[in-house]
Amino acid sequence: MASNWTVCGVCNFVNINKASIVWCSECDEGLCGECSEQHGAVKSSRNHSVISVTEYQKLPSNVLEIAKTCQKHEKQYQIFCKKHDCPCCRRCVIETHNECIDLIAIDDIVQNVKSSSAFFDVEQTLVQMLENVRRIRNDRTENLKCLLDQRVKIERDIKQTRKMINDHLDKIQDKIIKELYANEENESKRIKLLLCEIEGIEKGISDLQGNQNNMRQHASELQTFLVLKHIEKEVFDKAECIQSVLKNEDMKIKTLALEVNKDVHNIYMADCFGSVSVDSKSCKVVIDSNKNKEAQMMIPSLISKCLDDIKLSNKMQIDLQSAGGVTGCAILPNGKMMFCDYNNRNLIALKSNGMHEFNIRLDIRAFDLTYFERENSIAVTSGFNSNVIHIIDPNSRTIKRTIQSSVNPYGITLNKTVLVYCKLGKGIMEVQLNGESEKALVSFSVSHYSYVAVHGDNIYHTNTDTCSVTCYDILGNLKWEFKDTQILQSPQGISVDNNGNVYVASMHNNSVVIISPDGKCCRTILSSRDGLSNPCALHFEPTSNKLLVANEYKIAFLFDVS
Repeated sequence: MASNWTVCGVCNFVNINKASIVWCSECDEGLCGECSEQHGAVKSSRNHSVISVTEYQKLPSNVLEIAKTCQKHEKQYQIFCKKHDCPCCRRCVIETHNECIDLIAIDDIVQNVKSSSAFFDVEQTLVQMLENVRRIRNDRTENLKCLLDQRVKIERDIKQTRKMINDHLDKIQDKIIKELYANEENESKRIKLLLCEIEGIEKGISDLQGNQNNMRQHASELQTFLVLKHIEKEVFDKAECIQSVLKNEDMKIKTLALEVNKDVHNIYMADCFGSVSVDSKSCKVVIDSNKNKEAQMMIPSLISKCLDDIKLSNKMQIDLQSAGGVTGCAILPNGKMMFCDYNNRNLIALKSNGMHEFNIRLDIRAFDLTYFERENSIAVTSGFNSNVIHIIDPNSRTIKRTIQSSVNPYGITLNKTVLVYCKLGKGIMEVQLNGESEKALVSFSVSHYSYVAVHGDNIYHTNTDTCSVTCYDILGNLKWEFKDTQILQSPQGISVDNNGNVYVASMHNNSVVIISPDGKCCRTILSSRDGLSNPCALHFEPTSNKLLVANEYKIAFLFDVS
């Protein structure tokens, strides 16, 4: 649990009561102005990050109260045990985890936890859950209005019918209207009760979002890591609440209907006006769901799914005999596949079953391509041949516009709403879809045949000159570099899966290599035994979990990834 942040920890140690103005999460104590200056000057603490006590107090209570030291031994956490899914101090390791083999330094596992897939998944799940709750609330609100409109209509019909008969119907008219109101009131009451429950869930999710934002801004990496499991449990509980609401009998669409008694026109035979019924239809609300995320958002996902667990299946061999050198490929959301036929200046489009559909003839050599769904368009780079990026409409098979580049553009990808591409000798560039506002994300001497991929806040790049794969953050800072010429020679096409694993086409090894998100582990997942011969291009499609790999000539392969 955090120390008392209202007083300076250093002064308090020597029995001086002095108010703190800043908080150091690494020292776990508040500091007054004088001690803060000394804290920033001392070698052991000068690199510590401090925030104002006012900002620190904005953190959620479960963050402030979480223990950052071992409660049993009162020692700092230094190790994380994957087997028991818990942090440990050194004495814990000796006493309890001596035989555990999956022990990781706590500093390694909490590094960049705020940009980890688990933290991102929680954020995305909260956004999605809030949207789902709002859909449910809107559906119930609309049903309330529908009930009201139908009640008004039926009441009008009843009164109009009433005018056609004599006073003898007054009694049964009152009876049927009471029945109508009673049914409408009963169903409305049930829906309103459900809406109250929904609003409670919505408020809970909004509070979690607020806590998440405060954690991102103010919590330390360790605090965030230690409290993340608690948040994930709350998120999981909220998801179960939403599912419970959907299964509720009151989620069925209720309508009011009038069935007029056939004998109503024979006044002397009629003993009632009719009946009011409540019909139920299946709920039309469709909620979004991040597949398996609620079940998988556990701490080990911060480390990465084991590369050995990744399997390729349902191999499809694709005929590209007519291509004069494939350098780029992509899987479209509808399952179609596109290939850059570099030497023949073509884009080749295939159906999802691998059958040829059409070619798009270009005035440039097509090096690499990326698809952006918002415009249903394809961006194609020219590579060594010229200095342009064409934006192409695959429906009309025409060039919509052209973005000029000062030098040769090679690998290209889409980062949300902007294009990211390799600019020969200049670096990795970002440019708007309309060609405006080009800026350098990473400045260095880009080699020929370089490719780029973006995942989250990371940028990945292949360098054929150095036989390496590098990872940068969105600010252009180098995070890691992978280089092993026995495994990776002339790396070209690159793509990233949903877990942050990096797939690279190793052309001169005739293989595809997977690199872990931290750049420390790798595995050759495809080789010449699988039919690879000078593979240049590959693309992982995150929605369908499919991997497309293309040899430079003749054939390509499509796999399911699990």
